[in-house]
Amino acid sequence: MKATPVITVGLTLATLASAQQGGQTTRQMTPEMQARMKQMQPIFDLAQDLRLLPDLEKTPSTAMTKAQAKQLLPILLAIQKAASVQPNDAKKYLSQIEDKIMTDKQLTAMDDLQLKAEQERAARRAQAQAGGTTGGGVRIPGVPGAGGFGPGGFGGGQRTGAQAGGQGAGGQPGQFNPFKQGRQADALKAYIAVLQKK
Repeated sequence: MKATPVITVGLTLATLASAQQGGQTTRQMTPEMQARMKQMQPIFDLAQDLRLLPDLEKTPSTAMTKAQAKQLLPILLAIQKAASVQPNDAKKYLSQIEDKIMTDKQLTAMDDLQLKAEQERAARRAQAQAGGTTGGGVRIPGVPGAGGFGPGGFGGGQRTGAQAGGQGAGGQPGQFNPFKQGRQADALKAYIAVLQKK
């Protein structure tokens, strides 16, 4: 299985540490928060993959085939209906999608999309810092609540430690499903509809 999602979030963590040093109202993540983030890593990776998969449909050579859609749909429907997504389940889904369904060409395209997304986030962070703002933390896919990394999210702003870790919204690892509501849920529903038409 490719390691890019792990690398991407690792880069995000490293960038967070350096970005927070320049912020006025931010603080470093506590060891407890870092441990929680590490435990939830597979859910973040799954969320990132599911966010980027629809982009593969924009190019005929990387779009899912009818046979792939048939394999992928049961997984996506299971994720959509689950009351919660456990980290181990997220690992299993990722393995099935990346190792058994996607082609090498599709995986390479996903790597490119992930790199581009990380570069765009880095550019937005740099722009926010240049403007003297401390807002606009990094949004981590799949974490309930309005924040991500940075002020108002993980490690800063007005949120308490419990809220920052996602507890306030049932966000302990495996105790929530990031695909049940909001933009993630809408995007997953739309992608399922695309695959069902194949």
